[in-house]
Amino acid sequence: MIDFPSFPSQRVSSRLTDTSLLKIETSDSWKKKYLDTKKVTASLEEVLTKLREDLELYYKKLLMQLEAREIKMRPRNLANISDSKNYLIIQITEVQHAIDQLKRKLDTDKMKLILEVKMRKQAVSDLQTLKADLTQK
Repeated sequence: MIDFPSFPSQRVSSRLTDTSLLKIETSDSWKKKYLDTKKVTASLEEVLTKLREDLELYYKKLLMQLEAREIKMRPRNLANISDSKNYLIIQITEVQHAIDQLKRKLDTDKMKLILEVKMRKQAVSDLQTLKADLTQK
């Protein structure tokens, strides 16, 4: 049996396919890790949603109690309502709640932005790899 030497073009194409396969495997492993993390995150998000609902319920109860106390303590002269400590506590509580909601929205938006940036970088990297493979073939 005669063994012919392989041509350089065959070696290059085999290296390209090996590189392409490695890139695809890396991309697939990254996607698998992402999906696994997403599964775990889903259960954590459910817990977070439940805790936020509990916080909202607690906030509403607190506000109702403060308003009930305000009504009970309301003097006959309505001019002093805005000066009472309880009214100030109600206002502070409402502002703190609004700030907390804005912080949560900001955190959520930051996480979404980070995820989108990572996905975009991965897509650009994959595109560059495919372009390099195609130009070398």
